[in-house]
Amino acid sequence: MPFRTAYKRFAGRTHPGRRGGTNEDVIGWDEASNFWFVADGMGGHASGDVASRVVKETLLGEALALPLVEALRKAHESVAATAKTNSAYDNMGATVVATRIAERQAEIAWVGDSRAYLWRDGSLSALTRDHSFLEVLRTQENLSEEQLRTHPNRNLVTKTLGIGTPEPSVARLPLQRRDWLILCSDGLNDELEDREIADVLRSQRQPEGATEALIDAALAKGGRDNVSAVVVEYDGPDAVSFSSAMSQKLKPLLPMMVSVLGGVAAATGVAVLWWWFYGR
Repeated sequence: MPFRTAYKRFAGRTHPGRRGGTNEDVIGWDEASNFWFVADGMGGHASGDVASRVVKETLLGEALALPLVEALRKAHESVAATAKTNSAYDNMGATVVATRIAERQAEIAWVGDSRAYLWRDGSLSALTRDHSFLEVLRTQENLSEEQLRTHPNRNLVTKTLGIGTPEPSVARLPLQRRDWLILCSDGLNDELEDREIADVLRSQRQPEGATEALIDAALAKGGRDNVSAVVVEYDGPDAVSFSSAMSQKLKPLLPMMVSVLGGVAAATGVAVLWWWFYGR
């Protein structure tokens, strides 16, 4: 489903995959607050579906006006509280990745192994680092990517909304025009390596086509899990730091300042300005 608002275009799609049963993934957004998310429920029977639904309702309801990390904490509290209402919901939980764009910057927060990527100038970069057993192995053991992808415990997460006291991780990214932010559940990256995700994106020009192509590619590789993707294209002005903007404005004025002011005082002032904007 494609959408366009000021400074951004976006699309999202979720698919149950080829395993059958209920789709425990959810996607959602609020256009007014420039907010998007993907959540992946987990648990026995229907409880994974319940967990992800609670996350969605909370993020688009009572938590919508909260700072991003606080919103995820509120979603955790809601899932944990719901789990206490029915023994069938024991140990249910959900992973989530969410982003909010404000002032030419994206803030990303996540719990679990749902991911965010940046697609910029034909290059794919991971913006999140999984809260998972595999990520622990990646940092502690010298295992190949193939060993990690086929590891029997590859689906174990170390942080989950609804269980324990998970603290969300956060990343912030200054945006450039035409950047794409990709949010996805693990049903996408479990099937597609990062280079394969990049290959799919390279052939797409619109977020709608990108979401369709990513999920179709994951299904073609097996589609063993629910799979979801949200693609947000930033179409606003580049983020420029204050010092960078000021240095560009002052640079052509420096010779004139020396000419007009003259003397040691002017030279000292110019030296200080030059150090402030260029030498630090």
